Amino acid sequence: MIEKKTYKTIKWVLKQQIENITKTLWTWKQGKNETFTCIYKNYNDDLPIYTPIQLLKLLEDANTK
Repeated sequence: MIEKKTYKTIKWVLKQQIENITKTLWTWKQGKNETFTCIYKNYNDDLPIYTPIQLLKLLEDANTK
């Protein structure tokens, strides 16, 4: 049985940013070597960009699939 990821820490960070109205954008590289990048100084044109609200919704939706 494959255990689903809960993304507990990243969800906490995103919720804090939403509550504090922090102006950030995020990338999420999905797959085996999954990574999250908060765009503050790092940016790579190859990755999709998400607001904290968008990424939190994607993560929550990922838990239901």
